[in-house]
Amino acid sequence: MSGRPFFVPMIGIVLLFAALGPAVGGALFIPLSIVFKTPTDLEAIGLMVLISTFFGHAIGLIAAYIVGVGPAAATGFLYALWDAAAPERAPRALVAALIGALIVYGLLLRLNPVWATLEMTIKTSMGAEAGEWAFPGRIGVTLGHAFVACAAIAGFVCAFVANLVGLTMRPEPTLADRLHPPGEGA
Repeated sequence: MSGRPFFVPMIGIVLLFAALGPAVGGALFIPLSIVFKTPTDLEAIGLMVLISTFFGHAIGLIAAYIVGVGPAAATGFLYALWDAAAPERAPRALVAALIGALIVYGLLLRLNPVWATLEMTIKTSMGAEAGEWAFPGRIGVTLGHAFVACAAIAGFVCAFVANLVGLTMRPEPTLADRLHPPGEGA
């Protein structure tokens, strides 16, 4: 019986997640950041619209792709390990969404001090008014929610696509297994 190497489907899954995940997350980031904003925070919504029109949607997607390749590849790697070890009927796409959200949430926790330092630098060098324009109210929290939601949706979509194209860590059943499934009496 010849089995395929373990790392071949894993590399395929990681590459699929790294290629598709940032594109899906980047396309959803601006709409989700506006959805997570409270209606009273119109300044931040205006800032997001200004940023999106200033940089353009294509440039935003390129930036999201470059930033998102690492977390997406890590999500793909952990999803591949889950796919190899999970029971037959375990939810695969939902676990991929959870993995993606947790990885980005952990990354945001690590980058929070950098964000705070940047905010403090702008406020001290340019004045408090400039700092409030650059970082209005709860924009950091809202952007964090949008990042986590985008990562969860991207993980879900990537796992769904992997399932559609048959990219799995599970060994393919042999002809004997298909004719006589395990657990059936002889």
